[in-house]
Amino acid sequence: MNHIIELKHISYSYENTKVFHGNSLILSIPQKQKNKLYGIIGPSGTGKTTLLSILGGQLNPQQGDVCIDTINIYKVGDKKRRKMIAVQMQTATALRGALRQNLVFGILDDTVLSDEEYLITTLKKVGLWSIFESKEGLDTLIGEGGLNLSGGQRQRLNFAGLYLRAKHYKPSLILIDEPTSSLDEISEKAITQMIDELSIQSVTFVVAHRLKTLDKAVGVLDTSLIQDNKELIFYSKTELLQASQYYKDLQEGKAELEE
Repeated sequence: MNHIIELKHISYSYENTKVFHGNSLILSIPQKQKNKLYGIIGPSGTGKTTLLSILGGQLNPQQGDVCIDTINIYKVGDKKRRKMIAVQMQTATALRGALRQNLVFGILDDTVLSDEEYLITTLKKVGLWSIFESKEGLDTLIGEGGLNLSGGQRQRLNFAGLYLRAKHYKPSLILIDEPTSSLDEISEKAITQMIDELSIQSVTFVVAHRLKTLDKAVGVLDTSLIQDNKELIFYSKTELLQASQYYKDLQEGKAELEE
């Protein structure tokens, strides 16, 4: 059985800026495929975050349909969609209250909330537990918007929540927007390993801030090609070198992925 991710002739514009104009994507991935990691790159303003928002159910395209395993995600409720898709965007707007509540936000299962050892293990994986252990542990209060945390700490906490949701619901699709942009090298390595773990379980799309986050990616979609080609394609890295001048420049150090 295959996971099928499909965009059908989607269009989306911000005011006078057309991001998508009848673009389509079809990706069929065997469930037994061990590595299901796919990368998304492209210059700023070419639709990377918009694409993830459309795929994740946050941004209904002005035209076209989005289907996962033949189900139109905009014709099901949030409860159903939560089991189909796990999403981590760049900003964790829901941060506030106790640490444990932030970790399990979106998980409607008290057994996860009460499993302190599991939550602590996850915090250790992302390098956060030592920060909270000396305070109030899982009951440590997080300020509104996470303002009492650094950018890297907010990003790691945001990812820990995604990891827990993805492990709990085992969705068909995981969407992650720039998971390591504010992290040091040690934290980045830990997060990348956890992404690799999730991509064994689920199809995982990652908008990358650093190319090494996509070292194990099966395919890469370059949004710099959208305006020239209505078909959105996840190329192999060898194919993308031939298709994309932007990707070639990245590989040769003539360009950098933008934050």
